[in-house]
Amino acid sequence: MMTNEIKVGLKYFLCFILIIVTIVVGGVFGLYLFRTGGSVYLPNVVGMDVGRVLEKYGSLDIPVTVKKHSFSDSIPRNHVIEQIPAGGRRIRLGRNVGLIISLGSRDVEVPKVIGENVNRAETLVRLNGLRVKSFARLYNSEIPFSQVMGIWPSPKTKVRRGEGVVLIVSQGSRERAYSMPKIVGTSVNSGLDIVRKLGLTVGKVKYVDTKGIPRGYIISQVPLSGKKVVSGHSVHVKVARGLDQIAGNFSVLRYTVPSGSFERRIRIVLLEKGQEKEIFSKKVRAGEKIHTLIPSTGYTRVNIFLDNELVEEQDH
Repeated sequence: MMTNEIKVGLKYFLCFILIIVTIVVGGVFGLYLFRTGGSVYLPNVVGMDVGRVLEKYGSLDIPVTVKKHSFSDSIPRNHVIEQIPAGGRRIRLGRNVGLIISLGSRDVEVPKVIGENVNRAETLVRLNGLRVKSFARLYNSEIPFSQVMGIWPSPKTKVRRGEGVVLIVSQGSRERAYSMPKIVGTSVNSGLDIVRKLGLTVGKVKYVDTKGIPRGYIISQVPLSGKKVVSGHSVHVKVARGLDQIAGNFSVLRYTVPSGSFERRIRIVLLEKGQEKEIFSKKVRAGEKIHTLIPSTGYTRVNIFLDNELVEEQDH
């Protein structure tokens, strides 16, 4: 049998052990609470679009740095290849997270551009990481002027990113040739209507200050009247702006929607100091006349799009 002294000693020993365990557990729990309060869960964002990643990390107040860009055959362009540190764990609040962003595959496919307008085709080539190194222009009475007839290398061919391609573009019918009419002295709308009815293309329309000539009238043209032109040839004009046409730092843009589809979408984009800004967008009907004020502080270029196809450039 245990003596009373042993029993008392054992009791004190057990109490001592219990106190030590309580202190240790409490300390561990306190440390956990401290670290949890000063940390944040880091989500795994590998494979996600960088825009979504910035939005997600921004909502968690996690600072982000793009460490580098790298090619990847498996991760699409502008998606995350790797994050440092890896996601799926807690990190200290304020710790910076590094991202490696994909440039896409080194090899890209030549896009399908046959049947597209040459301007649209060139844009598609550029968006696919390639460039147009040259144009081959051929006459073809069955394919409209400036429509792409082919591309080399052929569509879906794998080539190195940044390589050049050749666009084969229709010149339209060789037989459709005209003597360029005189449009100097006519209103800009009437003169450009004549150009379009002949199958010619409106090129650059530049508004300039002049004295003694009513605003909105053509004062010069290229090509000159009497010159031989073929279908699709670009015609550039200068138009009298007139001092009374200027309202502060604004200029009046004039455009007549050509005949064709019953209803089309027109977009007017301002290019000034290397910046693009859409200033007009609406559905219009054939023959509708567009007059709108545009801000003009020195040299300003305006691009006019019909159904997302560039149809006219104006300088103001």
